[in-house]
Amino acid sequence: MNLIAPLPDHGRVNRPEWQALWRQYEPVTTPLRMVGLVCDIETCGGETLVLVDLPDGTHLVLADHDSLPDRLEQVTGWCIVRDHHDNPNFRALVFDSTEGGEHARHGADIVSMLAAITLYLKSLPDADTQAAGTRLGEFLLAAAQRFAVSFVGVDSQHAGQAGPLNGPFDNHAEAVKEYGWVTHRLEEAGWKCVHEQGGTDWPLTLWQRRDVVQIVFVSRLPLL
Repeated sequence: MNLIAPLPDHGRVNRPEWQALWRQYEPVTTPLRMVGLVCDIETCGGETLVLVDLPDGTHLVLADHDSLPDRLEQVTGWCIVRDHHDNPNFRALVFDSTEGGEHARHGADIVSMLAAITLYLKSLPDADTQAAGTRLGEFLLAAAQRFAVSFVGVDSQHAGQAGPLNGPFDNHAEAVKEYGWVTHRLEEAGWKCVHEQGGTDWPLTLWQRRDVVQIVFVSRLPLL
C-alpha cells in the first residue's frame, strides 16, 4: 500500500523560494511522507522550519538551534518539539542534537533524528500515530540494510569525482564480495594499491594510476 502523503495544501508550494527549500529538505521529509505524514516548510517571520502533522492533531516542529538554514548541509543539529494546533500551552521536547543539547553527540545526522522520531511516535497513546512510528521504523531498517561499492577520486584534470560504482545491494556481505571483484579489476587495469584499511568488514583502498587517484570502499547508502 502506497502511503506517501501529499504536498501541503497552500499556495506557497508554487513559489520558487518554497520549492528550493523543499528540495533541500527532501532527505528529511520524504521518509516521513512515505509513512503518510504530511510535511511542510514554514518560513513565517523569517524563520525556516519543517512541520510534520501527526494523526493525533499535534505536529512536530523541526529546527536547528533556531531557524533552519537555506541548505541542508549547513544544519549543525536538530531540535524537535511537539506542539498542539489548538493548545498553545502544550509543548514537548522530542530530540535535541544542537550544541549543548541532550543528544548533541548526534549533531546533524538525519538517521539518528528520524530514529528518535520513530521511538517517540511509538510511545504516544494514539493508535494511528503509533502506527506511523512503526512504519517509519520499518522504513529506516530497510534503508539501513542497503549497501554499495563507492568511490571518491581526482581525475587527470584535478576535478573531484564521487559516487556509487556498483549497487545497491540488500546485504553487507554481497557488497563486500562485489568490492573484491571491483578491486581485482582495478589491478588488472594497471592500478596500484597504495593504501588499505578496514579489513573485511568495511574495506577501503586507495588506488593510483599515473596522476589519477581514487578511493574505493563499501558504503551504506543514504535514505534516498
